[in-house]
Amino acid sequence: MFMVKKILYLAASLIGVIFLSLVGLFLSQRSNIKVIPITDCLSDSKVTVYCEFSKPEDIIVLPDNRHLLISEFGAIVPLSPENLPGQISLFDTDLLEKKQIKIALGANDWGSKSCKRDSLVFSPHGIDLNQRSDGRYQLAVVNHMPQETIEMFELINRHNTWSLIWRGCVDAPELGYFNDVALKSDGSFFTTQMYERGLPYLSLIYISYAKPDTGFVYQWDAEGGFDKVANSDGSFPNGISISNDEKNLFINYVFNHRTTKLNLENLTIEAEHFSQGTPDNSSIDGDFIWVATQDNTGTDLLIHCNASVVQCSLPFTVFKLRQSDLTEVDSFSFAQTQMGSVTVAVPHKDKVWLGTFHGDRMASFYNEN
Repeated sequence: MFMVKKILYLAASLIGVIFLSLVGLFLSQRSNIKVIPITDCLSDSKVTVYCEFSKPEDIIVLPDNRHLLISEFGAIVPLSPENLPGQISLFDTDLLEKKQIKIALGANDWGSKSCKRDSLVFSPHGIDLNQRSDGRYQLAVVNHMPQETIEMFELINRHNTWSLIWRGCVDAPELGYFNDVALKSDGSFFTTQMYERGLPYLSLIYISYAKPDTGFVYQWDAEGGFDKVANSDGSFPNGISISNDEKNLFINYVFNHRTTKLNLENLTIEAEHFSQGTPDNSSIDGDFIWVATQDNTGTDLLIHCNASVVQCSLPFTVFKLRQSDLTEVDSFSFAQTQMGSVTVAVPHKDKVWLGTFHGDRMASFYNEN
């Protein structure tokens, strides 16, 4: 009995030490960031805002060069007690208004035959659009509900109205927990494995400070299924984009503060870009790539943008990089403005469109270059 009590005492002491260490790390990572309270839907001199959204986490430009497709994020474990549903919507850049998009179930032609769906409940995260070799437009969506999948849709324009038809899905591996997806014209894709599904919240906090490798990139095709991509390991892989010629992959690693260019022909890292912030999603723009970066620590996020905050105003920087070597062409930094915690920056005509994982709005700023 004495030995059992001693073991329990030592275990409790160890847990206490670990807890105090995490508290110390938490407090040490707080910065001097200043935020402003956002209580209404008003633009300012820095950004123009468009409200009535719920966590517009990812954005792509549709082929009509007029509409944006928006992934309205729900929530994921362990950042939330449970996964929550979201939706896919449209934004008309001519009328400057949000629109609904009709989604219908179709035949499972583009996914795994074993993956089934009988409802339209989704929890969308990262999205990508590509034109297939047969001319049809395929949308891939990272989805967290009712199970972890990549969902496939056909994007259709009839009578100048966009709609989506579900064309199948792919179940994640047993511990798969995805963030973003990059689609190829043959229907195969790459997706970022953030970390293993089921990771406890305290472990994620520790990882944010210690920065060990937590994930990597998966490649999937209908014949071979999922396969890990060599030289893609890192700490919290996030946004992923593929070059228009499908020869290079661009991967953002949140806790490494790093964007990499991975040559898909020889699987070597050809270039890297480092920043002070945490890179989220990226967007291909001809010979360039735009990367949205959050300029805060996890401690700042918990202090300034808890569940009671509707729109987080933490600072962010948008980088315009050359795809060839990931050198900086331009950067745009924002603080104490009407938009924060930005996850994506998408250039379209004379503006750059911004999304967030913590807010009720999209925003834009003028790109004069």
